[in-house]
Amino acid sequence: MSRQYQQPPGALPPPGLLSAQIPNLGPVIDPPYSDVPDFSEYLAPAETKAVEVEPLESWFTTDIRQKAVDLALESDRVTRKLEGKRHQVLDVGTRSMDRETELPLVGIYNYTDDVVVEVTIDPMRRAVIEVAEKSYQPALTESEQKQAVEIVRDDGRLAAAGIDVSTGVGLIVEDEDAGSPRHGHRLVDLRFGPADRYVPTAFAIVDLSAQEIAEAGLIAQEVAP
Repeated sequence: MSRQYQQPPGALPPPGLLSAQIPNLGPVIDPPYSDVPDFSEYLAPAETKAVEVEPLESWFTTDIRQKAVDLALESDRVTRKLEGKRHQVLDVGTRSMDRETELPLVGIYNYTDDVVVEVTIDPMRRAVIEVAEKSYQPALTESEQKQAVEIVRDDGRLAAAGIDVSTGVGLIVEDEDAGSPRHGHRLVDLRFGPADRYVPTAFAIVDLSAQEIAEAGLIAQEVAP
């Protein structure tokens, strides 16, 4: 090995870090699953130590988020794109303009055309910097999950089968068949509890773009001997 790549004696690692061990603290499952073993029995014990931390205040406050949403929805550039379209604000994140500048980024989903309208806001100037339409599926929001659960509840099939639809939790999935009528739609894959079971008891694929259920059914349960 060339000397330019050799570690200077005693330079690294710092004192006390000759052996860096990363403990596996394991998942916290509450309530514990009733149909699978407790995972904690497979994990090595880990020593923990309480430390003091100093919370840092973010510039990206709730007030700034709300102002960004208000400015986006009041903008003529945005309203022209959303006029007559069923839409919903999904999230307010940030966009890095350069190494020192971050601006609020409002994400609005257009369920009519299945596109995301991204609006970059300068809250100090109270100005819309950029409006762009993009084709991708953002993460499911809590509001959308509630909508999907209500669609399942109104459908009534799973409730009639004894499923507690209020236990439904989901994520976004995509229909990759370009010839499918649901290709590009906002699809939510819901799975239903009870919460203390690892294996779901039922499922439903909810199309939020069409406001209907694409598919639903019960999931076969394995019975322990």
